Amino acid sequence: MGFKHTLKRALRNTYAWLLVRSGLWRLTDRLVPRRMLVLAGHCVDDAEVNADLPADMRISPERLEELLARLGRRFRLVSLAEGLADLDSGTGGSLVALTMDDGYRDNLTALLPLLERVDGRCTVFLEAGPLEERRAGWLHQYFWMVSARGARAVLEACIEGMGEGEMRRQIQSAPQRGGVLEVELKRALKYSQQPDLRDETVGRLFRAWGGDDRALCERIYLDWDGVRLLSASGRFELGGHTVHHHVLTTLSSERGAREIREGREVLVGELGEQAGASFAYPYGRRWDFDPGNSEAVREAGYQAAVTTHSGVVRADTDRLRLPRWMLEESTPLYLLQAEAAGGFELLRRIGLDLVE
Repeated sequence: MGFKHTLKRALRNTYAWLLVRSGLWRLTDRLVPRRMLVLAGHCVDDAEVNADLPADMRISPERLEELLARLGRRFRLVSLAEGLADLDSGTGGSLVALTMDDGYRDNLTALLPLLERVDGRCTVFLEAGPLEERRAGWLHQYFWMVSARGARAVLEACIEGMGEGEMRRQIQSAPQRGGVLEVELKRALKYSQQPDLRDETVGRLFRAWGGDDRALCERIYLDWDGVRLLSASGRFELGGHTVHHHVLTTLSSERGAREIREGREVLVGELGEQAGASFAYPYGRRWDFDPGNSEAVREAGYQAAVTTHSGVVRADTDRLRLPRWMLEESTPLYLLQAEAAGGFELLRRIGLDLVE
């Protein structure tokens, strides 16, 4: 981690801590125009469902409940669509919206009862492929293999299956201590390999090592019955996340548009128009989608789309590039409260961004 990044993080944490501890967050909440903090996660930790997923994709139910309960005392907990409508109305206080990507089974088994306890809402962005095809994609096959045999064995098998090329150069140029190899290998597979070749190779290795496509999908992902239970609970908004969760900028514009469009068509066909209001770009960084993808989102019929860049949503925020804060177990409450209260937005208005 570079010096500038370390200094920026220290300043961000100190500022947020002082703002919250001093009570000045109440002043920024009044001074800064109304806003919505959108939180983003994937899984509520459940050893029987998602133990082989990386720690940064999981948050314990105890920690998530604590964060939502304490934020809910200060800000209204809403779904994404509810929050956007509220901002448009120009009335009321500031908001916090929880979102979850991909459509994992723990959203039903663990998250729903949690939301009932804190009187919360959530927007879940569903991949259409696992729901329709009942098989997990390359990324979950990769996590399963790393959990079973380690990242080094997966790297060697992938090099043998794909040839050395750019992937090996990227891996060899990065530190490989501890868990770094797993992260760098995932990055290389995600960005440096032709998607169809990667999917075929990882899938072949997964099955050769004893993996079962359907069993993995059934363990991790919701099925349509589970999705309908979420919808019937009244606590979930359901949105789209493409069909196969590819990085959109690694696809042709036509194929990317088809992933976006067909993903929405599947959801609307099964659940009705209420499932097609919101969209989440797979991975969600600014290099993972482009203006053409955003236009395809609009043309598909979505009204809003979220990224994974931090910030708050205002009434005038571009609805196809909405920011979200990624949640991890270690995310401090004071950072989230400072952002929700407009503390970081106040700094952005004078040209200082301590978050991005």
